Amino acid sequence: MSVDTQPLVHHQRSLRRSAVVAACMALAVAVPTAAQSPGASPAASGNGYPSTLADFQPFAPSDAVGAIPDLPKSIAFMVPDTTAYYTDIGNAIEKGAAERGVAFTLVSSASDPVKNIDQINSELQKGVGCLVVQPQDTPAQGAVLQQAIDQGVYVDFFVTPPANTQTMANQYDLGYQQALEAVRWINENLDGKAVVGNLSLDIIPALIPRRLGTEAGLATGGDGIEVINLPIKVGSSDEAFQIASTELQARPDVNVWIGPDASMLGINAYLASVGKSPATDKIYLTGLNGDQDALDAVAKGDTFLHATWGFNNSLLGYAMGQFCGDWLEGKTVPQAIQVGGTLVTDAAGAEALQGMIDDPAGQYKLLVEGTQNGNKLWGDTSFADKDNYIRNTLTGGD
Repeated sequence: MSVDTQPLVHHQRSLRRSAVVAACMALAVAVPTAAQSPGASPAASGNGYPSTLADFQPFAPSDAVGAIPDLPKSIAFMVPDTTAYYTDIGNAIEKGAAERGVAFTLVSSASDPVKNIDQINSELQKGVGCLVVQPQDTPAQGAVLQQAIDQGVYVDFFVTPPANTQTMANQYDLGYQQALEAVRWINENLDGKAVVGNLSLDIIPALIPRRLGTEAGLATGGDGIEVINLPIKVGSSDEAFQIASTELQARPDVNVWIGPDASMLGINAYLASVGKSPATDKIYLTGLNGDQDALDAVAKGDTFLHATWGFNNSLLGYAMGQFCGDWLEGKTVPQAIQVGGTLVTDAAGAEALQGMIDDPAGQYKLLVEGTQNGNKLWGDTSFADKDNYIRNTLTGGD
């Protein structure tokens, strides 16, 4: 696995930003308007294309082979940083891709969205078969990923269009359920009164519903709960450590923290650095993603991280590697990967989720069959039908 993390100089970044903005403006007229995904209901979908999972039929796998793209058997995973979350998914993508003879590269922009655009362009120029992309600057990414789709490259874009396959979740419900569990703890341990630091990824438009869900869930706890929304850019532990250092100087009464796993691990590290102890200080951290370090922390029960909503990241990544193989062999792939979270609050829960994480191939078989618990596949497309791609941010789900 190779990693690209070289920085850009400032004047080059400014010039490229201008080019990216111009490309985004061109995108408004570059998207075809004739293609329609199977099962779509134009009346129920924004701009005539699918926008909810209700617009799709369940994925129907097939061994039939259609047109085969003349592209390298390679897949690049484009990420903002090499956090545990992205590394775990990358390792799983590499495993799934290797089984199909597809080479893998992890490409990090070191939290520089302009560099990310350069990197995607570089992959397209040298030749790549598949791109798995995490949102950073979504309008700019959308412009260059449209070019990739037009060239027949398989694009899996997390929670954001355009994409041949969009990985999505019910973000509002994730935020709501995470908040409800926090309210339960607040009622049991803080007499219903708390100051909550909510680390939100609103920089990604498709994740704004997660913050709204969190706010709605916390509101069920009544007037005794105050919410402070704290925007984050990456969701790394270092970023959160600095946020906690700054915020707790201004508001030392913040005693509940909500956000991604890596962020919560950073908050936990800061609290430990200033002498706070889970044995004596009633402070609650709840994470989301299912990072290995977060699962281990919850299982041990000796940190402030009391809960995490874990995704089966090994299954998710493994499936992306396999779908890349299918695409490059002219077979059908799903248009939507619906991801569900599993609440883990103790060692038993962590062990149960770990058992699924450790068996990506077995879980993938269940996923394709439609019987895997918590994750589902919807719609179908292929290289022969590459104009049949996702143009909207998908919503909905169980």
